Amino acid sequence: MGARCLRVLGHPVRIQLLEILTEGEQSVGVLAEELGVSQSNLSQHLAILRDKGILADRRAGHQVFYRLADPRIPEFFSLMKEIFCR
Repeated sequence: MGARCLRVLGHPVRIQLLEILTEGEQSVGVLAEELGVSQSNLSQHLAILRDKGILADRRAGHQVFYRLADPRIPEFFSLMKEIFCR
């Protein structure tokens, strides 16, 4: 069960994406630029994370903004870095 749940975090772009979003909500355009990926590629990663309940989104006109769905996610990342990235 745990491996399947954590597999969604097994891609470097998704990890970087979540790290960026620990700073706050961002638009798809800003995220694509910061990550250096195309918006179509980013959309695939965003959809996976949204479908798993990790991200939440909101629309404002033609723009879509993403944020972390759970305020505990930055703590989770901090703990993972402390344990696994010494």
